[in-house]
Amino acid sequence: MARGVLLPWGMKTDKDPIQGEGNKVSARHYNREVREFIADGKVDDAAREAAHYVEAEPRDAQRAEAKARKGPKSARVSVDELVAKGRTVIERVRPIVDRVVDRVRSRFNRK
Repeated sequence: MARGVLLPWGMKTDKDPIQGEGNKVSARHYNREVREFIADGKVDDAAREAAHYVEAEPRDAQRAEAKARKGPKSARVSVDELVAKGRTVIERVRPIVDRVVDRVRSRFNRK
């Protein structure tokens, strides 16, 4: 049962943005698109195109299949990876900050 959401200007909506487990709205959209794809008769063309791709580019097809079998990449990042990313960001931003500091100092005649 939808709780209703109070909008900033005081109106209520009947839709609950919290969907629980799984995104039901996205699932409905996906299912509708799949049904339309099938109804439009595009399956045979897509299958022929896929077969042609596998024959023409077997290595790319194998890599794509292996990647798909692994599933989505984990969103978890180790502390070491976070530290490394932080360092690269700082290293890229530091020259910009140094230039800005130099300009401000020169503008106010300070060293």
